[in-house]
Amino acid sequence: MKSNKIFRLSSLRTSIHIDGCNVTHYQELHKFSAEAEAVAFFNQSIQELLTHGWYDIESIPAEENNKDFTPDELYGMFLELKNQVDKFANTIIKSYIKITPTSTSETSLWQSKFGGLPYFPKHLDYPKAQDSTPLHLLAQINFSETPKLEDLPEKGILQFYIEAGGETAYGIEEYPQLAQTTFRVIYFPEPDLNIDNLLDNFEFLPPGMGLPLSDCLGLNFAIKSTPMSASDYRFRSLVKSYFPIFKQSNLTKAMENSLEELADDFINEYEEKYEELLGGHRLGGYPAFVQNDDRAELQEEEGYDFLLLQMDSDDDHSIMWGDEGIGNFFIQPSALKRLDFSKVLYTYACC
Repeated sequence: MKSNKIFRLSSLRTSIHIDGCNVTHYQELHKFSAEAEAVAFFNQSIQELLTHGWYDIESIPAEENNKDFTPDELYGMFLELKNQVDKFANTIIKSYIKITPTSTSETSLWQSKFGGLPYFPKHLDYPKAQDSTPLHLLAQINFSETPKLEDLPEKGILQFYIEAGGETAYGIEEYPQLAQTTFRVIYFPEPDLNIDNLLDNFEFLPPGMGLPLSDCLGLNFAIKSTPMSASDYRFRSLVKSYFPIFKQSNLTKAMENSLEELADDFINEYEEKYEELLGGHRLGGYPAFVQNDDRAELQEEEGYDFLLLQMDSDDDHSIMWGDEGIGNFFIQPSALKRLDFSKVLYTYACC
């Protein structure tokens, strides 16, 4: 027996498919030793749906000008999409620099690190919040220590500071935040190697109770690659532009809605395979999300599409952003090419 059924309940949709001894229901495959057992499960599942108010879409005639795809057509398109998940992922893969923290008793002022004390020339004004509270170093990247990654600087020191006195949530006053009032991103293209010219007394810093980490950590780096998160604000449009299924014309409204639901199904399949690859600390590449992609809310001609830094929650190194959260810093690609870090998007979210 081979059959495909689609049921609806208000705006909800579910499907059930049988092919010989296999039944797929709620996107879960059930395998049976005999076809009769599969048929019995198939029919029982249909009766349970009907009992709970779901209806078979084929049981209600559609208006001629608003016909939908048949269940067989939709299931065929879904299988076509499902079989190309890996191929699609490979087309959007991107390299990044993986950051691995290491416990250390001491770091130099120039060294790459999470937390700790920064490289900072004495003649410059130390970064402060609007209320004149000194900011704390969250991360420092010395590009002489990192592998080369396209678009990132090949030299210099990039620093990320946040307000850590407990007045904000990890230096964020609004979500997402562009104004560098309670956080700061600073780049030193030509670090001064004369330690006599560097700040070495940091007693003016308040307690860093609002930092996501308690210890200074050294950093190791390696080039890796991953595909994009399905939560990325660009992902859905990439899916639709890649697959011909979503480029069909002369569709009814019902067909358009069904294709949107097919896109949802594909995204679910993709997330199961790839979403967990995006966690961890990194420079460049694609970000991970524990909630929505805040960049979707911005109304600017150029997106903040380059990930400057991702610092994840990390039990092994006592890094915790709220409840298993994550902090990300983004920049517009054109600003990065100019090495202009005055306009950086800072986001933080937790579970």
